[in-house]
Amino acid sequence: MALSDKERLELLTAPGAAFPLRDHTVDGHTYQVFDREPRTLRNAFAEMRTHGSARAIGYRDEYWSYDDMWSEMTALAHALRDRHGIAKGDRVGIAMRNYPEFVMIFGAVQLLGAVAVPFNAWLKGNELAELVLESAPRVLFADQERAELARRLEFAGGATSTTLVGVRSPAADGVVAYADLLTDRRPAQQSDAPEVEVSPEDISTILFTSGTTGRPKAAAHSHLNHSASLLNKLIRAVKLDVPADGGAVRVSPAPHSCKLVTFPFFHIAGINTMYNSLYAGHTLILMYKWDAPEAVRLVEQEKVNEISGPPFVVQTFLTAAREGGKDLSSLRTLGMGGAAAPLGVIAEAREVLGPNILPRTGYGMTETTSGVVAISGVDFERRPTSVGRTLPTAEIGIMGADGALLGIGEEGEVAFRGPQVIRGYAGIADSPDFRDGWFFTGDIGRIDEDGFIYLVGRVKDIVIRGGENINCSEVEACLSSHPHVIEAATLGAPHPTLGEELVAIVHVHAGGAVEAEELRAYAAERLAKFKVPARIAIVHEFLPRTASGKVIKRELIGELGLDWLLEPEAA
Repeated sequence: MALSDKERLELLTAPGAAFPLRDHTVDGHTYQVFDREPRTLRNAFAEMRTHGSARAIGYRDEYWSYDDMWSEMTALAHALRDRHGIAKGDRVGIAMRNYPEFVMIFGAVQLLGAVAVPFNAWLKGNELAELVLESAPRVLFADQERAELARRLEFAGGATSTTLVGVRSPAADGVVAYADLLTDRRPAQQSDAPEVEVSPEDISTILFTSGTTGRPKAAAHSHLNHSASLLNKLIRAVKLDVPADGGAVRVSPAPHSCKLVTFPFFHIAGINTMYNSLYAGHTLILMYKWDAPEAVRLVEQEKVNEISGPPFVVQTFLTAAREGGKDLSSLRTLGMGGAAAPLGVIAEAREVLGPNILPRTGYGMTETTSGVVAISGVDFERRPTSVGRTLPTAEIGIMGADGALLGIGEEGEVAFRGPQVIRGYAGIADSPDFRDGWFFTGDIGRIDEDGFIYLVGRVKDIVIRGGENINCSEVEACLSSHPHVIEAATLGAPHPTLGEELVAIVHVHAGGAVEAEELRAYAAERLAKFKVPARIAIVHEFLPRTASGKVIKRELIGELGLDWLLEPEAA
């Protein structure tokens, strides 16, 4: 019996079903939450031990079973508590690339009821030092590069007692070796986590936002936030069998999946992928950093079933797959997130990977504990410009300038509320991003009559040219639809009479014979004249991005040496 997505979710969330819902009130606002386990990340990680000898993690030529993972996590948890005094609510920092140890440390912190604070491993020394000093973790785990930075910059600042633990780094004065925390490790069957009471409302993680509009803010996630995110992922993955004769509905786990992780674990999408996959008993294949040809090799070697990442990751993967000559028949799903999916990527994926590949995308951010909107399969093919519909416990509002809810088809600021939305930022008592129970995203969007959501721009990503508003996302989408273009970014340049005019930086395919004037003519055929970029710089490299894959427009000009692009023209 074929079910629509709406009918499927209604069956799964009905009273007595596998994912029942109940009302939950926080700060005077009531919304629905899942009424089932896991209610905390501590419980989620504790349940992972049931997967036993199945493979959990692969990194280069190293592999961990779930038994191995449980044994290492519990040894770390006991060592952190007994030797370093880490207790419920204490902060533990993690500054490293996607090593397997990141998973072990993160899990150990959750088992203790402590707070994991991942730091962006791409930050420069002073930027990293500022965030570590701000969050003041009692223990900081760091890989070799970050550990050297920590020692040189003295993160503890002489005012705190942060213990530095070196991961995959040589012994050094003042640095505890990671291996020293595993000396009392016991076999998985003989190891239990430390006893601690953890509530869904307790803080589980603090993640710093990407900071595209200024200094990163510390998003404080509760266990409820993560639990809602995990269960929303799980509900979309389980198999549902509805007998034609009206018999009992049967729910079974999704088939085993081997996933190639491309999102960094210090990003909410990476953490989300980590616990969602491991809770379901899947296998994670890790990479030190993104390398498209290496990713293609790993898909063939490890029989990877799923890969997802920001659009530039997906596009470079497809390019490498086209040229690599590898057997990629194991791939079932290609996911995109972190930025709008380029037009034509579905067709390209089918061409390169075969007709059975399942494309999907979604929408979310740090403050919503990753995705709260999703779309895949036929829906995605029919609506390639949509980011999908909201997940069961997420509520969306399209807000007018006065904060009032707008109707179907009207454009306004996208806002969310529900159990996946954080209550606020650590250290900021009253943020304008959180109002009357809603989190205001800063994105402009609309909803159609079927509930599908479309993003059309950013509240502040507008160039005002002679009194006319130009939506940067609209122009970027137009330029990106040109067959020679990989990605585009637009921004405002000063103009003596118009105030601003639009300029663009366009990344084209290697060997692509396209000139700036050709792209301007292409845009002029599709956009109003005032929206056509006055100047276009063509580059042959990927544009600088945040960890979530968003282009950092404020850094584009300097990093690419394109100062001329912003020089005002004569009146």
